[in-house]
Amino acid sequence: MAAARRLALGRLISLSGGSASYIALVAAIYERTGSAVWISAAIFASVAASVVSAPLAGWIGDRFERRRVMITSDLAAALLSLAMAAMGTPLALVVLFGVSTVAASPFEAASAAALPNVVGPSELGRANALVAATSSLGYLVGPLLGGVALGAGASPGLVFVVNAATFVVSAAFVATVRGPFGSGSTDEHPGVLAGFHLIARDRRLRIPVLAGVISLIGVGIVDIASYPLSLHLHGGTQGYGAMTALLGGGGLLGAALASRMLSAGPARVLVWSFAGSAIGLCAAGVAPVLGLAIAGMAVAGAGRGLGDVAATTLIQGRTADAVRSRVFAAQEGLSHLAFSVSALSGGVLVQLAGARSAFGVAGAFG
Repeated sequence: MAAARRLALGRLISLSGGSASYIALVAAIYERTGSAVWISAAIFASVAASVVSAPLAGWIGDRFERRRVMITSDLAAALLSLAMAAMGTPLALVVLFGVSTVAASPFEAASAAALPNVVGPSELGRANALVAATSSLGYLVGPLLGGVALGAGASPGLVFVVNAATFVVSAAFVATVRGPFGSGSTDEHPGVLAGFHLIARDRRLRIPVLAGVISLIGVGIVDIASYPLSLHLHGGTQGYGAMTALLGGGGLLGAALASRMLSAGPARVLVWSFAGSAIGLCAAGVAPVLGLAIAGMAVAGAGRGLGDVAATTLIQGRTADAVRSRVFAAQEGLSHLAFSVSALSGGVLVQLAGARSAFGVAGAFG
């Protein structure tokens, strides 16, 4: 588990910086444009880039040694975050946000695929829960720090610079992990689309992945509606940071529960996770005060954290090492395709129906 702890700690640091940077990005764009549609454009740029780059990102994770893939991905993302700090126009920020997603995408697929190689089979469930828990902690700490820093007068550019430093730290942690990260050959399952083909053929992969895609359409709408809802509830930037933090940070509880609940079967646990997320989002949407909205986001986050561990464990158990990165990349690409749908429609939905109604629609997808 020592290797898993190092990977988890590096991920915690980089995700904290990335989550704070996202808060800074949304705040900067909304303050300069006053439009939720521009927030939709930023999210769409990121998710569209993820969808387009997913097949190649997965192939890279299976074709090359995964440790090198992860380090290179982190360093490229650091450089792009520094570039965001130097840009001031909304259009430039949207474009760079999308490009940074392309740079980061090989890390995600390679990391999830490598974990079964750096820990023993008996420890895999605990390792997945640990990585998910520290990731959720990053999503909790990052938005809180971002919201507080911006509220205290820090510029978005400064937050972007700090984010670049966290990517470098993550790369350093990956470099210290000993042992094989796996793959380096795609001969057994050739082609950049091998992951998609495997999901299409395997019913026990296909149904959970597609269910996750449907649920994530709602989560993407929430990403756009959260800031306007916080303003409506008089929470401002700090309230938005807290709502976003609890959506991610609630995953700490979900990940903690997952290691104990997986004995019931990953697919069954996924059903529970979708239900919990839906209930939490609907509760946040009808909340009369900010505190209750934050509590609803925490419940939704717990459902998401539970589902992330279950889905990761299911995929790891159903795929061979030589194709595992491409399967995770295919899952990620399909998930971000769902996000692209919500990014296109979410801003318009908020403008026409309001943030509360958008939260209700998001819960319905769950």
